[in-house]
Amino acid sequence: MKKLYLLSIIVLFGLNLRAQLFEISTAPIFRDENASVLSLALAGGLNQPQFSPYDFNQDGKMDLFVFDRTGNKVLVFIAVTVKGVTNYRYDPSYEDFFPEGEQFMQLHDFDADGKPDLWMYLVDSVMLYRNVSNTVPQFEAGKGLFALDTVQYIAWNPNKKLSQVTGCLPAIYDVDGDSDMDFITNLNIFGSKIIFNCNNSIELGNPLSEIGFTIVDKCYGGVDEFGADLIINAPCSDIEVYYKQKKHAAAKTLMFFDNDGDGDNDLFFGSSERSTNPVYFLENGKSDLNYYKDTFISIDTSFFSVADEGKIPVAPAMFYIDVNFDGIKDLILANNDQDKFSYSVREKDNVLLFLNSGTDNKPTFNLDRMDFLTGDMIDLGGRVAPVFADLDNDGDEDLILATSGNHLITGDTTDFLVYYQNVGTSTSPDFKEISTDYLSLKAMEYRGIVPAFGDLDGDADLDLLLGKQDGTIAHYENTGSSTNPTFTLKTENFSSIKVEGNAAPAFADMNIDGKLDLLIGNINGTVVYYQNNGTSTAPSFGWVTDSLGGIVVNELISQKFLGDTGFYDSLIYYYYGNSAPQIINYENGVRCLAVGCDEGNIKIYDVQSDLTQDFKAVTDYMKHPYTNEAYTKDWGKNTYPAIADVNGDGISDMIIGNSRGGIHFVQGKEKRTNNIAKLEQVSFRIVPNPTNDKFAVYAPSQEPLCYAISNLSGQMLASGSTLSGAAINHGIALQNGIYFVSLKTTSQQFATQKLIITK
Repeated sequence: MKKLYLLSIIVLFGLNLRAQLFEISTAPIFRDENASVLSLALAGGLNQPQFSPYDFNQDGKMDLFVFDRTGNKVLVFIAVTVKGVTNYRYDPSYEDFFPEGEQFMQLHDFDADGKPDLWMYLVDSVMLYRNVSNTVPQFEAGKGLFALDTVQYIAWNPNKKLSQVTGCLPAIYDVDGDSDMDFITNLNIFGSKIIFNCNNSIELGNPLSEIGFTIVDKCYGGVDEFGADLIINAPCSDIEVYYKQKKHAAAKTLMFFDNDGDGDNDLFFGSSERSTNPVYFLENGKSDLNYYKDTFISIDTSFFSVADEGKIPVAPAMFYIDVNFDGIKDLILANNDQDKFSYSVREKDNVLLFLNSGTDNKPTFNLDRMDFLTGDMIDLGGRVAPVFADLDNDGDEDLILATSGNHLITGDTTDFLVYYQNVGTSTSPDFKEISTDYLSLKAMEYRGIVPAFGDLDGDADLDLLLGKQDGTIAHYENTGSSTNPTFTLKTENFSSIKVEGNAAPAFADMNIDGKLDLLIGNINGTVVYYQNNGTSTAPSFGWVTDSLGGIVVNELISQKFLGDTGFYDSLIYYYYGNSAPQIINYENGVRCLAVGCDEGNIKIYDVQSDLTQDFKAVTDYMKHPYTNEAYTKDWGKNTYPAIADVNGDGISDMIIGNSRGGIHFVQGKEKRTNNIAKLEQVSFRIVPNPTNDKFAVYAPSQEPLCYAISNLSGQMLASGSTLSGAAINHGIALQNGIYFVSLKTTSQQFATQKLIITK
């Protein structure tokens, strides 16, 4: 707990002197509607996950490396055994050792050194990063992979980049059984031919570390399609004249395994062309027919039972790994599709686990669950924007999550609120799911909602604003009470405010006048500031600026431009910033601004006392748990922060929502450095403190004192004016807990003090 300096003149330094150091934590407890604890609650959700086994902590148990295509996010789950039972624990400390990739990221050992190497796609190339780890993951700089094209050889251009089609998932597998990893993928997105890039390291007598590929087949196994149906024994002509042109591009996924124990590689072929049973099973006839070359002799479109087939996502990502630690590989079928224009994308119940009761080479798959890992998380499907609010006025912070939900059900057109009540305390939070359609907002068919709670009319209860995708804000007035709120729609166009798009409102007393002002994030990545020029009971919001603090959170991307000497690359701001601001209030009166963004991190800015100045970005607010170096954590895509002191230590904590349908949590820690940005403030005294009712403030001033009482999440609960030594009846039913009192005169700002209510 920070020390309070009473009745003394103190020198407070800016954010860099007493800054917030956030540490990743899984401390808060989350429970489902049945009060069962969610062991992976804060892992952030999964949309299009890909799985690879990897022993991160080198304890002999295979952990899980997960790459999610939404936001190109790496996640790590460690296998932990407690009382003989092994389960997975989310451990983000390993995530930032991996390079940035896209489309796919998988771990397979290419050089037979016992360390799985990283295969991935980046920009326009399939990349390979060699694993040179000792303790923590470490990978050599990657190189693009090429293959000698012997099928359509061109003398002046014999080597081709390994093919990877957007939306498709390759197989990285030793197809020819020569102990090196081959690369098998679809030749193009409009047909279903399979291209076999054979790893020829063994054949050429090269060490496995000198990887090289040869394209030996562009119609592998005789597979192609006719119309929307997969066929075998295809003529495999270079010019495909026999298949019907599709209306849209289709995703294809591959997984090799031996299904019948005959020693050859059978194939699961996932396709977005099949909506009911989107996985073909192709039986390999190589061993049966004694062919030197793989040939598929049959196709089964009903490998999975009728009861299971409708649960499988289209073109699923497929993985054959042991996840229940019985020594036998199991099957994971996960959603891989992102094309919301062509399909209804399954973003919830989208990771099917089939346990294998047979053997690796003759499996028997039994569907165990549709929510492997995700069933133990907060995973609502799509985009999540969290906000703290003490909805039952019991002195601790509850949590409300706005979400677009599962695209398969909502189509991203029916956003809703999920309410988690804090059934714990203000120092030991315990969140239980109470409602999955709080306020029945599904019926309103909102898009892109972002909630903000604050007392707009000064009646000592919380009202609600909802930012919307079209840039307007809906106002729901609390016509109930502070302990039993009833929110009634008052207007869909609050104060006639409209930003460019994706309005993300947040309340904050920016000019320290005891009234709630309004900050609004938007698609442009700036922070719009509306000042309350009215009163605490009758607000009137006036526009001040579209770019508070000069903040722009848009990601910088490379773009080609034509100049006098030809094309050149330059960095420009990506159009979609999707800023989402929240104020962090410090006990010492210093404030900063946390802003979520489309890029997937949280940006922190020092709030200047002169709001017309640019706010300085703070880049050292997190330390890497292994290197102890300052870094900015990547949470995936489209982040939304919610700020509150949830553990009662007087330091702000943060819940972070993202586009994968989940949340993360970082706990606030205090940090001190030696920056000299000074701000003189005067302390005052609260008597009595703790108190159960009235109190007085004693300050070295004869002027009228404007005061404001806020809760731990920065929401103003009461405000007014008084004189030094005069009694204040706060006029609201404050519950037991910790609050903050801010004080100012027309010429002086006092250091914020802590108020403790005990009854």
